[in-house]
Amino acid sequence: MTVAASTIAAVRRIPFGAFDAFPLLFETYCTAYEALDAFYAGDFRRAEVRADAARRAAEHPRDRAALVDVLLEQNARWGLDDATRANIEALRRPETVAVVTGQQVGLFTGPLYTPYKTITTLQLARRLQEETGRPVVPVFWLEGEDHDFDEVAAVRLLQRNELVEVRYAGHTPPEGGNLGPVGRLVLTGQIDEVLAAVEAALAPSDFRDGLMERVRDAYRPGVSLLDAFARLMRAFFPEEGLVFISPDDARLKRLAAPLFRREIADHATVQARFEAVSARLSEHYHAQVHARPTNLFLLEDNRRYALDAEGTHFRLRGTDRLLNREDLLARLDEHPGCFSPNVILRPLMQDTLLPTAVYVAGPGEVSYFAQLKPVYEWAGVPMPVVYPRASATLVESKVKKVLAQHPIDVPDLAEEADRLFRRVVLDEMEVDVEAVFQEAVRHLHTAVNTFKPVAERVDRSLGKAAEATRAALAKEFARLKERVLKAEKRHHDTLRQQLHKARVNLFPDGKLQERVLSPLYFLNKYSPALLVHLRNDLDLDTTEHQIVEL
Repeated sequence: MTVAASTIAAVRRIPFGAFDAFPLLFETYCTAYEALDAFYAGDFRRAEVRADAARRAAEHPRDRAALVDVLLEQNARWGLDDATRANIEALRRPETVAVVTGQQVGLFTGPLYTPYKTITTLQLARRLQEETGRPVVPVFWLEGEDHDFDEVAAVRLLQRNELVEVRYAGHTPPEGGNLGPVGRLVLTGQIDEVLAAVEAALAPSDFRDGLMERVRDAYRPGVSLLDAFARLMRAFFPEEGLVFISPDDARLKRLAAPLFRREIADHATVQARFEAVSARLSEHYHAQVHARPTNLFLLEDNRRYALDAEGTHFRLRGTDRLLNREDLLARLDEHPGCFSPNVILRPLMQDTLLPTAVYVAGPGEVSYFAQLKPVYEWAGVPMPVVYPRASATLVESKVKKVLAQHPIDVPDLAEEADRLFRRVVLDEMEVDVEAVFQEAVRHLHTAVNTFKPVAERVDRSLGKAAEATRAALAKEFARLKERVLKAEKRHHDTLRQQLHKARVNLFPDGKLQERVLSPLYFLNKYSPALLVHLRNDLDLDTTEHQIVEL
């Protein structure tokens, strides 16, 4: 595949500690792993640790043939190229392992961190294959069973340096807000209005028509949110051998049924272990997620109900319905597709199905994996090494110019807007205009007061002339002062606009760019090949935030 010359001018690094956006636990994990070693499966930075994790994942028994059959069928729905087919078939071999990442099925791939996760996964799979000599497959776990529709139903873009949001409203959550697994929701005709609004928000460019053609091909009425997400991701990462997996499949749930059965029978042990490790972690850091009465949901009536343990029974949260343990286990045997893991059990289901050597995680995921080691041990599933995804901010040339003109760098733009403006004004102020004028007027009065007695000795009537001169000079000084202050205000207004523009670009809505902006804004402006350039230029050493200058 021929790719245009890179639009990336430079990549530099800034420590995570320079930002307020990253939790201490994540910063420590990236910079002083040894302090957290007891909570994880091994130091992600060391090749020998990654190789040992690959060995453990390969040796753990699993039904690879059944897994491959499902993956072939699923990926055929989303565009099964030769590289992906070869990687899926490679999973039949007992020595093959996977580097896995995952994400909710956000509209049009969700924010920028989704491609960053994917890029790190592709890079790391290749690195691990070189390090171990064994086949390594990059896998993307499609988290379509989450029921938070609002979280995945909006796309946010920049339009003339202002943040705009386009929201898909094709479904109305019932009372309680539970639409069931969002990945199952079928796009209505309202998606066409969303697509039109997105296209209108994107500036005219050489790439807009082609980009929107890809998006429209994926997001069409009658297509599920999960299928649309996977199709667009496939279009954005062609020929990379990326394998997608949707756990919302009865055949995969049947493979994971022993894990679910154990959770139903022994959820109290899981809760106790989880609470104990969370308490230890909270002594110095924080607990990212909290224990639940069970770690399973039941999918029923197009809704996703948490199962709350009450003695030997289980209540569908928010209802008066109770199921005893035997009824629940019988349903698991007959209809395993009705069960869904929560955030605690999801990684264990993933690593029960897949030979996961390394999981590529965002900061929040790195944090909650610190709570999971005792749960992996309880389940008898090898815990993967957790590798931080690339974290990056894309800096366009117009923003780079603002940074170059003022004594600020990217992290400074996270500061509250008025406070940042005042700080920059004070830093750049060479003279206090008001003070200089007050001093000048003082000298004026001193001069007139000195000269006036001399004039009056010559001619007493000249005293009035001296006062008239004082008034005229003071008036002219005041006029000059107003002209200077207006010029200073124009400068300040320009500075305020510059800082606002840069802040909206780098910290839209006061948050990290990667957590808010859609990739569509940048792909429209710099071409979809930007993803290939990022694939080549982002550093696989992800222990610092990367500043990508475009």
